[in-house]
Amino acid sequence: MNSKQQFRFESQEFGLLGSVLNEVLNGFAIAEFDRRIGMKRADLEDLLKHLHTLGDRDAVTLDIRQTRAFRNALSETIRELGAEEFHTRTGYDFGQGNASLKRLDQLLGDRPA
Repeated sequence: MNSKQQFRFESQEFGLLGSVLNEVLNGFAIAEFDRRIGMKRADLEDLLKHLHTLGDRDAVTLDIRQTRAFRNALSETIRELGAEEFHTRTGYDFGQGNASLKRLDQLLGDRPA
């Protein structure tokens, strides 16, 4: 695996990233957090802080580990909140969340963990 592989996310997607990171860090409890998300809580907190420094027109580049953690956090958020709460708590449409999850699955599909 190329550990330097990177994925670029434009402002709308990194807005969703920030929302789901906030949910998994502060909104609900996740048992075995590091294993299920794929990153240590402190590293995810640092990523969320970095996102807060970006402007509306910026993009963010994530390495494969961060991208996998985004995918896992989004999956956990969709599962935990469901259609009724997803929009209210993240500010994004439930269908948009699922579409982003599918895109992340495709991006990561052939890459080993």
